[in-house]
Amino acid sequence: MIGRRTVLGLAAMLALVVGLTGCSALSPNRLPSVKSSVPLDYQVTLQFASVLNLPDGADVMMNGIQVGRVQSTETTDEGVDVVVGLTDDRPVPADSSAIIRQNTPLGDTYLALQPPAGGGGELLRDGSVIPSDRTISPPPLEDTIAVLAYFINGGSIQKVQDTMATLNRTMPPVKDVRKIASTVSKDLDDLSRNTGQLDRTLNSLNAVAGSFSDSRNEIENVFSEQAEHYWKTVSYSLVRHISTLLPSVGSVFTGGLFLVPLLNSTADAAEAGRGMWDQAPATGTAMAKFLEDTLIPFAKRPSVNIASVQAPSVQAAGKKELLGDAKMLLRMLGAIR
Repeated sequence: MIGRRTVLGLAAMLALVVGLTGCSALSPNRLPSVKSSVPLDYQVTLQFASVLNLPDGADVMMNGIQVGRVQSTETTDEGVDVVVGLTDDRPVPADSSAIIRQNTPLGDTYLALQPPAGGGGELLRDGSVIPSDRTISPPPLEDTIAVLAYFINGGSIQKVQDTMATLNRTMPPVKDVRKIASTVSKDLDDLSRNTGQLDRTLNSLNAVAGSFSDSRNEIENVFSEQAEHYWKTVSYSLVRHISTLLPSVGSVFTGGLFLVPLLNSTADAAEAGRGMWDQAPATGTAMAKFLEDTLIPFAKRPSVNIASVQAPSVQAAGKKELLGDAKMLLRMLGAIR
């Protein structure tokens, strides 16, 4: 019984050793892919300086569509030759460029073909080669880690934090922000309720644009060669008449020298009037006092109080005659009776 168990154990160990020996030839590239594929109708070689970790069987994409798969990679003196299989269902321009990409830092590596902007021209065929001057190799992993380390240790995160703190200090208080948001919300709501006016405005602009289209012939006539000749003729005639008018205006100014003395006299009169204008307040006060104290009371009750009549320079013989004439005059005026 013991011998039988020993034989079974040795057989199991032998089977395990044989299985491990067979697995030494197994690699991830030999495992079946669960991704959908396309038929590989012809092969194209792409020359890269390096391919980093591009695996065999990686997708070949163009404009987001799979056009083939990577079949093999081979190291050369100039770099790495990548042999890809492409399908005839999706033609690839011969002057396309290639780049190795990853959608995410931990995502699958794939080969992207970038067709030229113009398109057209010849297509890739079996045996075609895309040289290294039209391929872009991925950056070395060490450079990527170095850039990431510089980003983390170089203070970039702290700068972002400082920027956010400065932005928070710059922004108004939350209460004011809410008030602004409420006002903007009301304005947008009011705008949404008055879309009819916007429609009318847009329709008016559309009508104006349509009028330009309807007046295309007139606009073309305005900017035609005949219109250009017309405007040149008008401008020439206008400048010619202005050049004729300007000497006449100069002769008028030259012939007006006789007005210089008149203008000087006017200036002197204005200067004298300025003195009178400066004394006008005092003169007005004196005039008002004369009217209020003398003229207006006399006009209300006109009367003359004659105290005496004298004639010092008249001789004694003539004084009596002068006094008589004065009495007669005053009696005629009603001043005396």
